[in-house]
Amino acid sequence: MKKLLPLFLLLLTLTTPAQQNLPPNYQTILTNDTFNVIRVHYAPHEKVPVHDHPATSTVYVYLNDSGPVNIIHKNPPQTITRPPTHLGAFRISRGLLERHSIENLSDLPSDFLRVELPHLDLGNTPDFRGPAPTDLTHNLNSTEFSSPGLSVLRVLCASSSPCNVPPSSTQSVVVALSDTTILHNGQPTKISLGTVVAIAPSQPFQIAPTTPTEPAHILLISSH
Repeated sequence: MKKLLPLFLLLLTLTTPAQQNLPPNYQTILTNDTFNVIRVHYAPHEKVPVHDHPATSTVYVYLNDSGPVNIIHKNPPQTITRPPTHLGAFRISRGLLERHSIENLSDLPSDFLRVELPHLDLGNTPDFRGPAPTDLTHNLNSTEFSSPGLSVLRVLCASSSPCNVPPSSTQSVVVALSDTTILHNGQPTKISLGTVVAIAPSQPFQIAPTTPTEPAHILLISSH
């Protein structure tokens, strides 16, 4: 039997009307008052038809090592090539209204999350890129982005003992970048790469590796 998430983990899978007209490459996996999270998959050499995205502040979290992807904008007409992505990297964009199609130029799939923040205005904040970590053998607890309304914390736990994750005073989501065990009051919940879990404000928890061969690795994205 699949283990249920503890009550402090609010895992939702509600589809919002704003996303119903997107191609099937886009699947809404979590939505609440703060976040709308969409999982995206482009198959090798796939062409995705024209679709729209809102002018919403967004954190893009990359779930695999992929190749280049063409983003073919309609207004104004231009093609931008997104460079290869790496598992664990992320990008923050203040968001623009977009109408475009997609062409995956690679033999590799492209998998990532759009963590949309409909009520957050990043103003003139320039795009920010957080690289994937190069050392997965040591514990890491680092705030990699911080602004008045948004923060991104990376936690790596490579030790045999659980690692504490500092609680956020605001609504947060955990994005799993490896198979990871979350512990709350000693109760374990296993989540896999790409799982997104909503965390209540001021809620402490720990993470630990699920297997001895791979560290626990998460991003904690907090906003209000």
